[in-house]
Amino acid sequence: MGIVAGLAIGAVAAWQFARGLAAAEMSRLRTRLEERIGFWPGETERARANAAQVAERTAAWVADCQQGRGDVLSLARALGQQAARADDVPGAE
Repeated sequence: MGIVAGLAIGAVAAWQFARGLAAAEMSRLRTRLEERIGFWPGETERARANAAQVAERTAAWVADCQQGRGDVLSLARALGQQAARADDVPGAE
């Protein structure tokens, strides 16, 4: 009877030990998962801020390009008018 009791106690002890190891591993994995989950909201916020900055820079670049295009067209018209006036003036050559 002592051997059976010893085996039962040993089995219960082994089961408790394995259960404790599993609980520790689950706790470790849960902590790691929470860290990973906590990482993404911050990363999302940084990506949104970066996208907003890119959108602002793109809008400014487009506005500058349109302004530059307008300036070039104005200069081309002015040069064309200047050349037309020079052609109209006799002896201007």
